[in-house]
Amino acid sequence: MATKASVFADLEGLPSSFGAGEIYSAMKPISKGLDLPANKSNREFKKKYESDRIAVDTDGFTIFVSLDSHTSFEEQGGNGQVMKQRTPNTYFKFTIGETPTYSFYFGPDAPSYEMVAPSIMVDKIIINRKSNEVKIILSEGVIKIKNKKFRYDKADAKGSQGFMFQEGVSNFPSMIISVAPYNQKTVQLYATALEDARNLLMPLITDMNKDGEGIYVWNSDSATVYLSPQSFTFDSTLDKEFLLPPSFDWQGMKPMDTKNSFIRFNCVIENTSLRTNNYTGFDPQDSSMYMTTLQFPGDEAGLAPMGTSSEGTEAACGLESPEGRVLKSIKPVISGTIVQQVKLEFHDGSFCIFPDAETGMFTATDKETGQELQGRVEGLIVAEGSWKESHTKEIINRISNNIDSKLTLTDSEGDSITSAIAWRTRNPNGMKIIVPTDEGAKLITIPLKEA
Repeated sequence: MATKASVFADLEGLPSSFGAGEIYSAMKPISKGLDLPANKSNREFKKKYESDRIAVDTDGFTIFVSLDSHTSFEEQGGNGQVMKQRTPNTYFKFTIGETPTYSFYFGPDAPSYEMVAPSIMVDKIIINRKSNEVKIILSEGVIKIKNKKFRYDKADAKGSQGFMFQEGVSNFPSMIISVAPYNQKTVQLYATALEDARNLLMPLITDMNKDGEGIYVWNSDSATVYLSPQSFTFDSTLDKEFLLPPSFDWQGMKPMDTKNSFIRFNCVIENTSLRTNNYTGFDPQDSSMYMTTLQFPGDEAGLAPMGTSSEGTEAACGLESPEGRVLKSIKPVISGTIVQQVKLEFHDGSFCIFPDAETGMFTATDKETGQELQGRVEGLIVAEGSWKESHTKEIINRISNNIDSKLTLTDSEGDSITSAIAWRTRNPNGMKIIVPTDEGAKLITIPLKEA
């Protein structure tokens, strides 16, 4: 079985000067200068969008669609002159929030013309790479491109909206015809002539040509969509939603100094079954939400982040490492004040990179319970100060959030008056106690040895 041609194409070989065809003198450009869409990019789409549709309604998002001239129709005189190509190969620009336009080449002097009435805007663009389909939702009408077939629901056999569509005529490829320039006068003239095309159409085309007007005839089965990751990078939300982060040179990156700084983030647990006894993240102020604040260094003592082993397989990083010899280095990628990704390297040769490029998640195994913790990474920062003091305070917060009020002594305000909290740990085997002091709460670790 022959495979269907892809509707998508690389942004290569696009013309930078006008080729064959004719620009009617009555056509007045609405703008001049059309930037060639960026081709080279180190960005890639997230793998899920190989099958999931991409739906965008953000103003400024742009795709280009090309249609070839219907040369066989025009060569036989279908556009007023035998053996003459009057329709240039055309590039349509669809930008959300703007009126669709078309041009014939790219460059600083390339003129653009309105495809439809200026009141009609692009509202939404839906892209499905798996089904080889694009839908362009206009404020009036829908354009659908599937398997290189361009179909516009305002194009009909009567040309009532200034566009005529014909399929399977005289063994020609399907065609779509538009008046040029597009305005109420040319639309009405064309629609009237089509009521008696045999007698009126060719005289009308001749008269239009005398006035510097005419029609363009495209092969409507020749549509190509020009789409690049660069179409998404102008907007940070679109970038994050649809594209993988840029690839980073971790090898040449210096580790951060953890003497007075550390990585901290909120782990928002959307699936409440993916939480652990030690990291429930329960918020007493919002019973519907589970969130825990994590930091490195610090939480490697109790958590083994899911990453890659020294052999290249999936592994719980540092799971069996002895206390004090777990985390080797931290390499954050910082853009301005935003931490984009972090690489944790462990003494056992494993490493973890988070947030996950595809999902934005952080996943780890609780070393004590063996349970899995998974949540969306939010508020990822490089914090300043002592990571040890910060981690001690965070442990107190976690325990406080998980205190069972039925088993805790509280004052009249509902605050716990328990003076110390102790709990047993299995890995490593020992006892941890939080006690109050004049300098604040302190965490004490007491190792236990089996008799």
